[in-house]
Amino acid sequence: MDRKELTYTLSFDLKFFSHETSKKIVDHAEKKGLVHEVDGTLQPSFDVDEIEIEPDFKPDVNRIFSDGSIFERIVDRIVEETGKDRGSVIAEINQKQLHLGNIMDIEIVALIYAIENGIDVRDFIDEVEREMLGR
Repeated sequence: MDRKELTYTLSFDLKFFSHETSKKIVDHAEKKGLVHEVDGTLQPSFDVDEIEIEPDFKPDVNRIFSDGSIFERIVDRIVEETGKDRGSVIAEINQKQLHLGNIMDIEIVALIYAIENGIDVRDFIDEVEREMLGR
């Protein structure tokens, strides 16, 4: 769909965000490499068939815009070490979180995913623990 359609879907159809916030979300998703424009339409940068979304899913706008979060930095490390694109890594982490019963915070699942892929993320463990205890 084109940018305008996606913005309207997020704000009016799904009622996830205000219209202005939806515009910012779409721009942010493109900047982060989750979508890219092809011939005037936005295409996902990951396999949408690999994603399962819970029926009561509601995105957290604060987490979407939290650049530099521990999760973002873990994802950056995974992307750097594996050469995979960011959208695919995030999709795979989300899939793993669902597979694990959606009972763990995404930061913990990202650590598990990284370790399973042979990536040293020991330097993130203490920070993730502090963040989890602070919630």
